[in-house]
Amino acid sequence: MVTVESAVAFDPFATDIPVYRDNGEMYVADTCAPLRTAGARGEVGLWAYGRGTYPGEPMDPDFLPQLKNAGHWEVASPQDWGLGWHRNEGIEITCVRAGSLPFSCAGEEFDLSAGSLTITRPWQLHRVGRPNIGASTLTWLILDVGVRRPNQEWEWPTWLPLPESDLRRLTELLSHNEAPVWKASKPMLSAMDTLQRTLKHEVSQPMARIATSVAEVFIELGDLLESQSPVLDPYLSSTERTVRLFLESLIERVHEPWTADTMADACGLGRTRFAHYCRQLVNVSPMEYLGRVRVDRAKQLLRETDYKVTDIAFLCGFQSSQYFATVFRKQTGRSPAQYRLEGPVAV
Repeated sequence: MVTVESAVAFDPFATDIPVYRDNGEMYVADTCAPLRTAGARGEVGLWAYGRGTYPGEPMDPDFLPQLKNAGHWEVASPQDWGLGWHRNEGIEITCVRAGSLPFSCAGEEFDLSAGSLTITRPWQLHRVGRPNIGASTLTWLILDVGVRRPNQEWEWPTWLPLPESDLRRLTELLSHNEAPVWKASKPMLSAMDTLQRTLKHEVSQPMARIATSVAEVFIELGDLLESQSPVLDPYLSSTERTVRLFLESLIERVHEPWTADTMADACGLGRTRFAHYCRQLVNVSPMEYLGRVRVDRAKQLLRETDYKVTDIAFLCGFQSSQYFATVFRKQTGRSPAQYRLEGPVAV
C-alpha cells in the first residue's frame, strides 16, 4: 500500500506539463487531498504506480514510457470526499469491481455499479463523487498517447503488442466516439482483475506483469468497442471542434497574456486558419472574442466577489485598470463600479 500524493488538473490546451488552473469553476484545488488524508487514516486501501503528479510508487523512467498511472483502490464505507472536476494527460480507463460510484463527464451524470467501465480523453472534464464517493473497489490506468486536443495524431507506445492496423482501428473507435461509460465484458473484467492482482503484489514479477496487464486491457477494449458497434463521428476529432473546445476553455484562462498567435498555437493551427474557424464559430475575430470572454468573467467576479476592481482587471488579463474600465464600458455601457452596484440589466 502506498501513500497518495497530491494531483493537479491537466489543461489539454497548455503544454505537455500538467498545469493546475484555479481561476475558474472547472477545476478544484488539490483534488486528491481528501483521498490522501483518508489513506493516511487507513480508511482507503490504495495500490498504485505513478509518474509526475499521479499517485503511487514511482516508476523507472525507462519502464513503460507513456504509462502515467495504474492504480487500485478499495473503499469499505461511504466517504466524505470525492475527486473534483479534472482532466488527465492521457486516456483514462477505470473499472468498478464492487460497490457504486457517482461519476460525471461533460455535463452528464452517471451512477456506476460493479462492471461499469469509464473511458475519458484528455479534453473530457470529469469527476468522481457527487460530491462524495461510496463504498467501492476501483481499478484504473492512464496512458499518454500524445494527444492534448481532438485533432492531434495519436502516438501509441511501442511496447504495446498490437498490430498497426489494430491500433489504427482502436484510435478511430476512441477518437470518433466519446461515450464515457460502458458495461465491461467478461474478458475486460478478467483483464482488470489481472491488473488489480498485479498492483496488489499478489503475483510474481509485478513490474513485468504490469506491461502485459495494460496490453491485455487495450486488446479487450478494442473488442468491447467493436462488439457495441458505436456510432462514429469524425467531427469529434476535427479541427473545427478543437477550436470550439479551446474557445469554450478561455473562460478558465482569461488571465493569460493571449495574442492571436498564441491562441492559434494552442490549437496547433496557423493564425489565418485559426481566425477563419473562430469567425465561423462565434462570428468575431479571436481578439474580439477574447475581449468578450474577459468582460464576462469580470462581470462574474464583480457579482460574486468583493475583489477590488484593479485586482479583477488583472485576474481577467487586462494590463491596467484604466484599459479594463474602457473595454468594460464599451461592452456594457457602464463602469465596473456601476455594474457592481446596479447588477445585470433585466432583459
